[in-house]
Amino acid sequence: MKIVFVVNNKNNRLAKILPMLREACDRSDFSAVEFKHTTGSKHAIELGRNAALGGCDFLIGVGGDGTLYELVNGLFQSEIPPQDLPVLGLLPYGSANDFARSAGINDSIEELITLILSNSIKKIDLGRIILKQKQEIHVFVNIAGVGLGPEVVKSMEQSSKVLSPRFNYFSSILKGFLRYQKTNVSCSCGTWHWTGKLLQMAVANGRFFGNAICVAPEAVLDDGTFQLVIFGDLSIWDYLKNLGKLKKGCKIIHPEVHYYRAKEVVLESEEPCGIEADGEYIGLIPATLSIMPKAINFLMPLDS
Repeated sequence: MKIVFVVNNKNNRLAKILPMLREACDRSDFSAVEFKHTTGSKHAIELGRNAALGGCDFLIGVGGDGTLYELVNGLFQSEIPPQDLPVLGLLPYGSANDFARSAGINDSIEELITLILSNSIKKIDLGRIILKQKQEIHVFVNIAGVGLGPEVVKSMEQSSKVLSPRFNYFSSILKGFLRYQKTNVSCSCGTWHWTGKLLQMAVANGRFFGNAICVAPEAVLDDGTFQLVIFGDLSIWDYLKNLGKLKKGCKIIHPEVHYYRAKEVVLESEEPCGIEADGEYIGLIPATLSIMPKAINFLMPLDS
């Protein structure tokens, strides 16, 4: 059994977590363990691709949603057949860890080792995004956001590293509301169509985004479909006064909030409108998003 750990070394995470990881792996007597660490943005894509091409049984990210996004894109860039890819896993040490909430994963190293030893694996869905203008393909694990979300992501990238992630996210939402001009967006599926001024849209495989906001309470990681949540022509006050309900996983009853199911959606806009995937800004729509049913083996509790 070969295990490759990829540690996102943001905030000197390597020094904090690596000694504990090494000790736990030594006690478990794994036959082959490698530790890699990132040196900058997008480096985990390369590390994930190389791990797959080099051959390993488990590829474990140590970080957050962004680390997981980079690793899964690295895996699929390897062009190895999906059935031959390593099992993907996560030790959530990121800023938000939203995917981990849906997957029932925590930051216990001992529990991670137990999952590996018990071969606790589930096949889960992924999302594929094709950006029409750049003809790029991106794969995401958790949620893709359109509209306000990408503005928040860009603001977060420029935010203070001293303040807490929750404060930074709330501050970034406020900055996003001030900067973002709602654009007219068209969203179509085979069975329904929505068009209108868009504040924010979530194309959800997982349930949480934005640091524990349960935006898609009915999203399931392995049901072969997205839950789409569309916040149309809402004001900042409407959004903020419903934030508490969103955090509790309650559906919002409002004429400008819509919930749909889809396996594939086409997004278009005549005005520039950004899109992000798992908290990473990737470009502008038009784009086609499609579900990849049970596309990857993931290390997680079987009862999640």
